Amino acid sequence: MTDVDWLKGWTEMVASTNTVAELGKKLVHSQLTSSEAVGTYFYLLNSRGLLEVLGGYGINPVEADEVISAWDDHVLANAIKTKKLAKATLEHSSGKLYCYSIPMLRGEEPLGSALFCQRVKAEEFPEEINASMSQVLGIWLQSMGLANGFNPNSKNTEPNPQALTERQLKILEAMSFGKTNAEIAQDMILSESSIRQETVKIYKALGVGSRSEAVKRAIHLGILRAAAI
Repeated sequence: MTDVDWLKGWTEMVASTNTVAELGKKLVHSQLTSSEAVGTYFYLLNSRGLLEVLGGYGINPVEADEVISAWDDHVLANAIKTKKLAKATLEHSSGKLYCYSIPMLRGEEPLGSALFCQRVKAEEFPEEINASMSQVLGIWLQSMGLANGFNPNSKNTEPNPQALTERQLKILEAMSFGKTNAEIAQDMILSESSIRQETVKIYKALGVGSRSEAVKRAIHLGILRAAAI
């Protein structure tokens, strides 16, 4: 398979995917990647220059609570700084992993980094192929409504999906079925004002600014099932 054929197949696979978790799973198990691939994760660059995990699939050697900025000496940050493929060997409880990160770009603007990990060294691709992969991922993020990462208009609060309460999760699920505030209020025996207040908290927790963005982001984080829409 030529490099051009490989890139075509990779682009078609990305374009036909609807969620971050699904894309990660496809990339790990695709015939286009090594049989030793074990994990793919995607990180978005937030308004503070920090990399926040968007989602993924498989083994991730990066600790969930590890704080990584765009200026750190880290494989994810190095991809953003150089706007090129970055490499690192990272330790995991399952053993040594060879990790590769490419920036996800919108033109020259970095949106985040994609991390690919496997148990053997990956085949080298020309810089042009890596650059095309970066742009394809950037276009895909835009098409999925995730290009802006976390809502920069969210004041004084960083997104924190773990802070969602049981009530807020129920409201979020109702949103995913297209229910109005009035319908949700009736179902939950609450006032519309209470639903509106909870909705604002949901937006802040997810770092979004609308119902559709909240539902979309919740699906990508695994809080909601895609089938709920």
